[in-house]
Amino acid sequence: MLRKALDLLFLTRPTLLLPGWGFYVIGYLHAMGLMGDLSPYLGIPREPKFWWGLLSTTLISAHIYVLNQIYDRESDRLNRKLFLIADGYVKVGEAWIFTLLLLLTSFVSGYFVGRQFLLLLSAGAVVGTLYSLPPFRLKGRPFIDALSNALGYAVLNVAAGYVSVRADLAEALSITPPYLFAVIGLYLNTTVPDIPGDRRAGLRTTGVVLGIRRTLGLGALAVLATLLASLWPRMNAFMLGVSSISLPFYVWAFLRADEFWAKLSYRISGLAFILLLIVKFPPFIVPSLAVLVALKAYYRLRFGLDYPSLTGR
Repeated sequence: MLRKALDLLFLTRPTLLLPGWGFYVIGYLHAMGLMGDLSPYLGIPREPKFWWGLLSTTLISAHIYVLNQIYDRESDRLNRKLFLIADGYVKVGEAWIFTLLLLLTSFVSGYFVGRQFLLLLSAGAVVGTLYSLPPFRLKGRPFIDALSNALGYAVLNVAAGYVSVRADLAEALSITPPYLFAVIGLYLNTTVPDIPGDRRAGLRTTGVVLGIRRTLGLGALAVLATLLASLWPRMNAFMLGVSSISLPFYVWAFLRADEFWAKLSYRISGLAFILLLIVKFPPFIVPSLAVLVALKAYYRLRFGLDYPSLTGR
């Protein structure tokens, strides 16, 4: 029973939940007027709506990740990743019950935040569902896959964090371009290691359609766009730092055009995002360390893997 509970917990992909929490916290910091520089902010949010919103976005994200693994189990098996459903540790029927419960409880939690938050939550549920659900299957549509991923993962989480404390949806969306471009770049590079398995599974991802070099080139351009969007029309010191650290690795990945550098580029950018967020909001070190330790222990004991890792699978 404990093993099954742990399998379901890690089926929610904590490696993706953590940056999602980061985007939500960043939206909150923008709403509080605290993102003009990288000076640390040590305060803990006291607004109940912030915590209800964090719970709700966590649950909807987990729902989307589980749903994605249900529909991607064949390509995951071919790519030798995300073993839980692909290799039968969690049955498809169990995953369906779990993901529907996550969806329901997400909207119950979101009700306590407000109407604008529920609007964002609904948009996230639609985009996240269409990303995996046939016949729409946005994951298998070149360019749309990257855009829908960035909208659902970055834009809506940042905006949700913003409106959880300041109900101004237009202003919330206006601050999101650097985060949009950053996730587009990261997503593009993540498609590169999956090209062989996705091609065999019949998925037409951006990576499959463009090939390695052009995909990595487009990823580097997206990170460059992140840097520029961090300078104008308003200064975003945080994303300027993340993109400045990331860009050389994306350019080098493009020049080398191989899987190793593709992986390293997006892992470096993810690490830069988390570390700079800890600088800006030191309390974020608590969930970051908790997720890292839990992942290391679970994957070592369950599968004998060193995960997460900068250079491994």
